[in-house]
Amino acid sequence: MAAIEGKWKLLSSSNIAEFHDAIKTAEPFKSKVIEMKEAAKNDPDSYLEELEVDLKENKSVRRVFVKGEKKFERGFELGKENEIVGPDGRTSKGRCDLVGDNRITFTNKVEDVEMQGQMEAKDKTLTVTITANGVSATEIFTKI
Repeated sequence: MAAIEGKWKLLSSSNIAEFHDAIKTAEPFKSKVIEMKEAAKNDPDSYLEELEVDLKENKSVRRVFVKGEKKFERGFELGKENEIVGPDGRTSKGRCDLVGDNRITFTNKVEDVEMQGQMEAKDKTLTVTITANGVSATEIFTKI
């Protein structure tokens, strides 16, 4: 099992609203995302992410749970360009790569906006950073 795999509880997030402005996320989805991240500050169990890596199938899967209910699931074939529909309904093209067993790097293009980021696990902490149009957002999770 890769170190990045498992269930992760959101501890903190920064620049989420600014990042969603930078990637031109439409309402009401943008407000819902911000609300979910803010709610996690008062109730850390309200927002969980699960990461799974299947090296045999060369795939990664990310699942988002809000108050115990699965809200989103997205899979990527590692090392190749993937076309996906994001949680806001927009189609994007992106690529994910597993680096070692503790880091996933990714690029994504939605409409005319390019994004780059990574998810990196160290011990029981997962740090997610993503940048688009010069604006970066960061989320810190703890393994459960």
